Amino acid sequence: MYKLLLFLVILLGLGALAGAAWGSQAAPARVLTEKDTGRTVTLRVGERLTLNLRNPAGGGYTVVTPVFDQRVLKLLSRETQPPEAATPPQTADFGRLVFHFEAAAPGDTDLTVKISREWEKGKPPLDYVKLRVRVVP
Repeated sequence: MYKLLLFLVILLGLGALAGAAWGSQAAPARVLTEKDTGRTVTLRVGERLTLNLRNPAGGGYTVVTPVFDQRVLKLLSRETQPPEAATPPQTADFGRLVFHFEAAAPGDTDLTVKISREWEKGKPPLDYVKLRVRVVP
């Protein structure tokens, strides 16, 4: 009887530790691409959103800083990933642009990534990706 009780206490302790570890891990980010343009995405405060976009540099474009309501979303980081090795190499493959966001506070915002060409003077940047983001408590 004593061994059974000891076994149950150890098992409950391990379960509590596993539950604490499970609860402390952040949920994976929701990942969207340029194919998701026009969508509305709903996030909870604290949830993360990743935009994983094809780098449009093949067309001579540069990406302008994303436009969004900074009270609703927080830009955590931006990274440029090189093209994946391919045989034969892909023409005009400049890799990926990855933006990591976190839902900061309840509200709605448009999230727009614009592109432009430096030599096209006087021409406003184009919308490359545009999403509607709704953040709920």
